[in-house]
Amino acid sequence: MNTEVGSANGETMNGSRNGRAERIIVISIMKSGTHLIKELVTALGYGVYGNVRATPESKPRLDTDTRWRIAAMVYDPDQLAGMKSQPESVFLDATDRAWEALAWSWQLRFGMPLIPMYSTELINTGLVRKACHRTAGSRFAETPARVCWMFHEFDIRKIDGAFLQEWMETGEPRIIFNYRDPRDTILSLVNYLCGRTREGISSVSYLPVFGRLLLAKESLEERLTYALTDDSFPCQASQFKSMLWLLHHPDVCNTSFEELVGPNGGGSVQSQLRATQRLIDFLGVTDCSAEEVVGNLFNRNAFSFFQGQIGGWRKAFTQEQCRLADDRFSEILSLYGYV
Repeated sequence: MNTEVGSANGETMNGSRNGRAERIIVISIMKSGTHLIKELVTALGYGVYGNVRATPESKPRLDTDTRWRIAAMVYDPDQLAGMKSQPESVFLDATDRAWEALAWSWQLRFGMPLIPMYSTELINTGLVRKACHRTAGSRFAETPARVCWMFHEFDIRKIDGAFLQEWMETGEPRIIFNYRDPRDTILSLVNYLCGRTREGISSVSYLPVFGRLLLAKESLEERLTYALTDDSFPCQASQFKSMLWLLHHPDVCNTSFEELVGPNGGGSVQSQLRATQRLIDFLGVTDCSAEEVVGNLFNRNAFSFFQGQIGGWRKAFTQEQCRLADDRFSEILSLYGYV
């Protein structure tokens, strides 16, 4: 596999990055080992938000000053003034809701398909609408520091142009792109949707629909054949294609499941250490080394974990499914170096 394509060189369009990253965006294609990077950034002191199940320990930590700043971005002045006389519990609840509204508003600015993922009702609350209106001209640098935003897609055709301009001018936030052999993502997703992971399926609304559909089929062979032939099934070639700009952009740091998973997942210690150190250097972290964190990356307790192995598709796919995968992913396999 080619691991050199699009690897970040540590410099932005306008020069070198300075210091530790305060904000990170991780784009990890579904079932590409998102938990590996989650464990890494959590170990480096970042809270996580987005398409990842955050534990109490990994949620963003918002201090009082940050909470007031978020509240000022979302609430009207009279609401803000009223909060000053409220008990701390009320203040914390109000600012938690303000943070959620701000975060939803940024997902909308990133062009995330939130309605099919969740619901119209969830993102159409008065507070989210207010956050969208009041922060329409804000910069991403105004979002809370030490937060890693984690998503499964980042289609440049849908992203707010002001964000792209900010990123190109400043090199911030730091963006990481993580991917995996698409044949293994299909196998992993089928197992996940059939309930073979430790804590069930995520809250994304359309996933249980496919889970019910797959479970109605009698065998893994039937389920894989379906996944490889239905264009609406997640993790198809189109998603990998829409991420090609990340794969090749010099200001994006690329990594893969195969590099990060280490010997527990069929990879190597050397590859895992190299990839982990590359990410640490890209984020400007100087008080931690790869050797200190790699032992925590392969977390069998991650809610979506099942087997986490490189090349599992080779044993699971029939000859016909190999043909279907080649037809569907042949171009992607070449572009991503899986040939």
